[in-house]
Amino acid sequence: MNQPQTGWDWQAVISWLMREGRLIASPEQFTQALVATMAAAGLPLCRLRISLHTLNPLVLGKSFTWWRDEAAVEVFEPPHQIITTADYVGSPIEAVRRSGQPFRCRPQQAAPDSLHSSVLHQRQRGVTDYLVLPLTFCYDDLDSTLIASSDEADGFSDADIDGLIQLAQFLSPVLETMSQEITMQSLLNTYLGPRSAQRVRAGQVKRGDSECLQAVVWYSDLRESTALAEALPEAQLLALLNEYFALISDAVTPRGGEILRFVGDALLVIFPIGAERSATQAARDAVAAVGAAECARQRLNHKWQQQGIAEIRYGIGLELGELVYGNVGAPQRLDFTVMGAAVNHAARIETLTKACQLPVLLSDRLAALLPQGCRLVGQFPVPGVERPLTLYTLNRGSSDEG
Repeated sequence: MNQPQTGWDWQAVISWLMREGRLIASPEQFTQALVATMAAAGLPLCRLRISLHTLNPLVLGKSFTWWRDEAAVEVFEPPHQIITTADYVGSPIEAVRRSGQPFRCRPQQAAPDSLHSSVLHQRQRGVTDYLVLPLTFCYDDLDSTLIASSDEADGFSDADIDGLIQLAQFLSPVLETMSQEITMQSLLNTYLGPRSAQRVRAGQVKRGDSECLQAVVWYSDLRESTALAEALPEAQLLALLNEYFALISDAVTPRGGEILRFVGDALLVIFPIGAERSATQAARDAVAAVGAAECARQRLNHKWQQQGIAEIRYGIGLELGELVYGNVGAPQRLDFTVMGAAVNHAARIETLTKACQLPVLLSDRLAALLPQGCRLVGQFPVPGVERPLTLYTLNRGSSDEG
């Protein structure tokens, strides 16, 4: 027997959405509150999934899935390549995104071999009605969806479906705001780094906004990059550079380092010092990152050499000091970066690694925090610096992991 065609009170859900729901910033909390409101309004719902398209270099978007018998909302970030896999190709999601039209099926009434794997999985969990609705965004077209499932014997009534279609129209602007928020945070983190992104989000956006901080500064530069650029095709060169940058990032980021800038094939990294990390700990973290980077470099060199690419080497200059961290530039083109003598010294120290034929050099200020891990190299006059720099290098094994 079919459900009464009066359906559920979707207008009550829209009223909640316009008053309270739109003020919930967390997508996970929003999803939980939304399904609770929909259930209270009488919708026979066992699963709800909100899939948002976002701009991110690593993932295609974010989805938030609620099951009635699971405590937490599941968050999934599909990689870009998912659109070439069997999980996506031929799926209802692909069909909706291509056509812009809703998709509905009754999994229990269909032959199992006729169902896409995503629907078959729900069939196995007792889903009787499966509905995918496109979410219409102003700045993104047909890439976000709302999926509702029921396990009631009769599934959704026609009135239930009409109400969900109406609700999707009101959900779209709210979810578009969430999608853009996720995108903005992702792009800020990607292009500015988490530390700078946090300050920009906090309102430090005017030219001259700045703060002082203590940090260990890392400046590294790839050796013989001109020869590499001449020898390698463009695509292969870019692939190599991306792998090189990734190995530095994978070494410094887990140890509290933040990449502030790529300068050609050079990197500027800081290990901030503050209430949560002493200068000695920041120095140890930087040295541990040196060791991790070197282990990764050796592994990648083995692979690159099999491709006929000469051994990749780089120099690292490390300094300790006070930095000015903030906005500089022209009124309409700003950069959030660090300035100060410590940055200049780190770059000059890195340059001296070539003459000393050593992969790593560090200042005496930094070496003083690592008394057992360094050995003196010598004093070096540096243009623009009043006194010669006293430089050390790391003892063999002092940068090993663990």
